[in-house]
Amino acid sequence: MTPPEQALNFFASGSTDPDAKEKLAPMNWYGNDAMWVILPPGGEIVGRLFDKIPPYRMRYGTVFWQARRLDGAAIATPQPMGPADVGFQAGGPGFSERGCWEVTYTLDGQDPLRFVLKVR
Repeated sequence: MTPPEQALNFFASGSTDPDAKEKLAPMNWYGNDAMWVILPPGGEIVGRLFDKIPPYRMRYGTVFWQARRLDGAAIATPQPMGPADVGFQAGGPGFSERGCWEVTYTLDGQDPLRFVLKVR
């Protein structure tokens, strides 16, 4: 997916690489009208439990997340990430064990952004 210009600009602004924006554009972006994330290549987190996928919020509101393991019984307790304006929201679910996880972010309980990750 093609990310919105403001999200791309935000992530590129934190780099000293003059080609950062061009390098970020083809990454594994996924989003909707409310928020965007950069997913790991191939949808896999390898060797790093408790990695987080922080969202970039497109409008004011509180981001909530929930995660559940699709191939096991584990559930990450849903939590709010705090109200804030447009922009980067640090945080997100950490994955307590390896497996296949479905993650859902919502903004004020609406606009679900759902994706599946393999944590190895």
